[in-house]
Amino acid sequence: MKLSKLFIALFLSIGFISCSEDDTLINNDQELKSYELVSVQWKLNTNDGQSIVEKKIPEFYFRNDSDTIMEIVIEPLKNIQGSSIFKFNDSLTFTGLNYLEVQVSIPEELSLLSGEYSYLGGGVKVPLAQEESSFPFSWYFKDTFALNQRSTLTSNYTVFLRKNKASFLATFRETTTGETLELDGTWTGLFFNNLEGESVADGID
Repeated sequence: MKLSKLFIALFLSIGFISCSEDDTLINNDQELKSYELVSVQWKLNTNDGQSIVEKKIPEFYFRNDSDTIMEIVIEPLKNIQGSSIFKFNDSLTFTGLNYLEVQVSIPEELSLLSGEYSYLGGGVKVPLAQEESSFPFSWYFKDTFALNQRSTLTSNYTVFLRKNKASFLATFRETTTGETLELDGTWTGLFFNNLEGESVADGID
């Protein structure tokens, strides 16, 4: 009786090990697959479009207690950048892809898109990734002031950003078999639109 129980237990253990090895082989096979990006296409769906986002820049304050004129240089956009983020509808599949990240063109102007998928080239390029990425603005601003003796300068700026939202279709190809995989989703990007500022100089009593 004890021998029979021992035989059954040993048989079950062997079966469990065999199944585990099969699962490992399947997982290893998936990990061996390597994908490359073939293309990214864009279109505008009903919920896509453009809006303006207002962002106040921290106040700039300068004080000149000396008896000479102080030169002040302000670069209001110095620490601000555009942003991009891709959200795949099947994020788990994209996350599991053995895929070498590449840079793709994003739609800075939504007027280039329609309700049908189309390709983009040139312009701003960012990584095709679900994590938010940043890119520098193509605009640069600098304000220069001559602050008089015993005076203060207070400058406030507001930057207005274009928030673009569009839909995309990314096509990947398995490098060994040539099989293709299509993943779609939505993308959101922030671009510079315009800047407003006001500066006030006051004397020190």
